[in-house]
Formats: sequence, C-alpha cells, structure tokens
Amino acid sequence: MTGSGSGAPKQTRFDPPLSDIKARHMGELARGESRWDVLLETVRDGNVEAVRGRIHFVSGNTHRISGWIFLEWREPEVQERFGEFSAQELWNLLDSLGQ
Repeated sequence: MTGSGSGAPKQTRFDPPLSDIKARHMGELARGESRWDVLLETVRDGNVEAVRGRIHFVSGNTHRISGWIFLEWREPEVQERFGEFSAQELWNLLDSLGQ
C-alpha cells in the first residue's frame, strides 16, 4: 500500500507482490457473483521459535490480507487451526478487512 494525498493508504495491485509470498491455496469462497481465492501464508518466527500464519483473499486485482492471526509450534498446526474456520467465519474476516 502506498500513501495518497489525503493521508489515507491507497491499495496497490499486490503489496507484498504475490510472487514474494509463500502461501498455500486453501480453497475458494463464493457467494453469488463474488469469488475469492483463499491462501494461507506461513513464516517461521525465530524470535519465538514458532510459525506465524495469516490469510490472504484474492479476487481479480483485489488482495486483502489479515494480520498474523495464527501462532503455532509447527506449520501443520497452523493449517489445522485454519481448518477450524467455517466459511461464514472467513466471510466475516474478509468483510472486516474493508475495501
């Protein structure tokens, strides 16, 4: 995201670029004409000796990213926690990320 003249952040195409993100495609959210690819990004955090995870939602040129909402000892545990989210909870998270 970059700043605009009004002081509000302006959405760039993808920030960070999708090619720089190590993420696993976890499925698709669909409601009416709205379709979003859902990806789970994980990174090892050496400061706490654990794995962090966040969710990316991608639809066309629109990319929304959650905060780092997962913190587990290993990557499979992050994926397991992601699997506990219902489709409705993912829609609620996506809606909370704004436009």
